[in-house]
Amino acid sequence: FMIDEVRADGRVPGLKTPPEILIFIDETKARTGNMEFEYDSTHGTWKTKGIGGVIRPWFFQKVIDQRHGPGRGNVLFQSKEDPLMQANSIKGVNRPPFLLHATYWGNVFGIMKDGIVPAKNPMCSTRRPFRSLLQGAESTVYTVSCANARGSLMQRLWDTGAWFRQASAPEVTPEREGGLRKIDKHQVGLETAPDAFFVIDMQKAEDMGVQLDLVQSADREEVVYVRGPIPKEALSYVEPNDPVILPDSLKAKIVDPKSFEDIPIIDLSQDDASVMKQLRYACEVVGFMQITGHGISNELQDRHMEMHKRFFELPDAVKNRLQLNEDSPVRGYFGRGGEDLDQVRDLKSGDLPKHARQDNKEALDTNGAPWSKPNGGFIADIFGMPSRFPEEEELPGFRETMEEYSAAMFSLGRRILSFMARVLGRPEDFFEQHLTAPVATHRLLHYWPIEDYTKQIGVGEHTDYGLLTILKQDLVGGLQVLNAKEGRWVHCCPVENAFVVNLGDMLARWTGHRFKSTVHRVVNTSTERR
Repeated sequence: FMIDEVRADGRVPGLKTPPEILIFIDETKARTGNMEFEYDSTHGTWKTKGIGGVIRPWFFQKVIDQRHGPGRGNVLFQSKEDPLMQANSIKGVNRPPFLLHATYWGNVFGIMKDGIVPAKNPMCSTRRPFRSLLQGAESTVYTVSCANARGSLMQRLWDTGAWFRQASAPEVTPEREGGLRKIDKHQVGLETAPDAFFVIDMQKAEDMGVQLDLVQSADREEVVYVRGPIPKEALSYVEPNDPVILPDSLKAKIVDPKSFEDIPIIDLSQDDASVMKQLRYACEVVGFMQITGHGISNELQDRHMEMHKRFFELPDAVKNRLQLNEDSPVRGYFGRGGEDLDQVRDLKSGDLPKHARQDNKEALDTNGAPWSKPNGGFIADIFGMPSRFPEEEELPGFRETMEEYSAAMFSLGRRILSFMARVLGRPEDFFEQHLTAPVATHRLLHYWPIEDYTKQIGVGEHTDYGLLTILKQDLVGGLQVLNAKEGRWVHCCPVENAFVVNLGDMLARWTGHRFKSTVHRVVNTSTERR
């Protein structure tokens, strides 16, 4: 059942209520594919059986959000073969000087590395399942024009110091969840609030000899499609899409592409010389890095992440049964307020900070080296205690997955330490003598969205006390690292199939502080759980 027009009130013939989604079919392409259509002149409607009873997505011209509200008219899919993509080309003086592209943390690194590529990594839940189809069918980047219009969002940001260009975008409106943000999801055609936004400088592109092909949207006046990829050199600015009420003390920068080595990304599958060069900088200057080429299978990572999420979805009664106690003080579960790193006492006065925030998290601490029998008295004994898991019938496969993952992380840690030993001019097995009866903690963490930034934080700023930490982030983001040299907080953006590695106080002390133990924290500004 199809129609060839939509009434002014949004209703269509044959439906009692206005539709929520409009799917436009490319009739010429469909007929070429031997799809037959039957017209009903009485009701002004069309019928088709498609091909084999189905209209395949490659016959779609575009998909439009028709729901009432500020997101109405957002294009959920735009075929590169839509004739309007040719007819609405923007030329000459009508071309806006700047364009804004909004995205999520999972895409920030890729954009900074390779520029903006159409449909390279769709993150929205409505688009991600169709990633392969979109990559073949779309060839445009969705942007918002930043042209003029005083009093607009960009003008407000510029006036308040959060924006530095005389550019503009549509008016900001409150998010239904998470409060007011710099950029509203509906302005940029996304189903949830974007984590970051990039500004595309048309003059920069022209200076490079790149003439970006711009197309005016037929559905929303402020939307401009860019046909083809946008090179990273044409990006003039990137900024996190923070909640407007986020205190300055919790804000962080997204590192400029030209200085992205501030948090190095090291591919361990490279030749040893390249790994050593990057690792030396990471250890001696930053104290943080992300590693790829690590050899940990995607299947294990995905299974562990799924079990991770399912554990924190268990009833409170099950989790509380595993709670830390006098008999097991470091192996078990703790809830919100069980560990507050923002409330570290002043070493001189012993007083708590006046504006301490509560850590908005829960965790399960298990033994990451269950085979080890550490030596050293009471502290060694409690860290050597066995893990406490839910019963198998409560969460089937959990114990097996955790133990397999712990073993994989311990092996990866040994591999990283072998490289670090060589950076220090020692034999690659130098650290092995200290790993015969180690203490290792396999911690699962869950952060709720922050409701009050004056009273809550994901994790307060701290350094890790151990040798090194290997962390698997999800794509929600929130990890921030303090660049001690410049005294600024920097986002550690999630990178697909990467592990974050940070050095602890023990390693810093062992190396006479040649290796850095860096201050970090978690500020979850997303409306999603982390």
